[in-house]
Amino acid sequence: MVISYIVGIVLSYLLGGIPFGYLIAVTKGIDIRTKGSGNIGATNVSRVLGRKYGLVIFFLDMFKGFVAVFFVPLLVSGMKSPTTADNLLLILCGFSAVLGHAFPVYLKFRGGKAVATSFGIFVWLAPIAIAISFGAWIITVLVSRYVSLGSMVGALALVGVTVWVVDSPSGDNSNIIYLSVAVAILIVAKHTSNIKRIVSGTEKKVFQNEGKG
Repeated sequence: MVISYIVGIVLSYLLGGIPFGYLIAVTKGIDIRTKGSGNIGATNVSRVLGRKYGLVIFFLDMFKGFVAVFFVPLLVSGMKSPTTADNLLLILCGFSAVLGHAFPVYLKFRGGKAVATSFGIFVWLAPIAIAISFGAWIITVLVSRYVSLGSMVGALALVGVTVWVVDSPSGDNSNIIYLSVAVAILIVAKHTSNIKRIVSGTEKKVFQNEGKG
């Protein structure tokens, strides 16, 4: 069992660390780390390369999180169904993927904000909770036009929602709540520079294509 945990953590971290935003930008002759906010995630890619590419990156990053909690536990545990996988293994694989995206070994630990990858893990672990969290993101972005603020509000909303509406496939809900707290802390911490720009009034808003954001 311990070996399964270790292998699952390592595989999920390496999977989560795949820098799709960086790789796709490279195919266009651009180092995304030197453009806009310097972030490799979907928002910055959208501003630098266009919304089409930003959407592609969002789904690829989200897919990393989903695979980490749906397929990796099956691979390392030998289970035939993800609904029978050990709950702790699911949590460890999910958070490892998020850490991989935020601190990828491939890019000297300079990664993204982990929003899309976190979304992907909760699509499987707590679909109702993440749907409500996504609603909070939409409302915040529409009102403020700050994607970064929406991401932070959505992450914090997820914590509150999981306390009341957790629908983990394995039935043990407590670890899902702990995971949501850890993810929210990480996401807010990764948005420190955005918070400073929001306060100073220099944060880019939705539909602005260039500059920092």
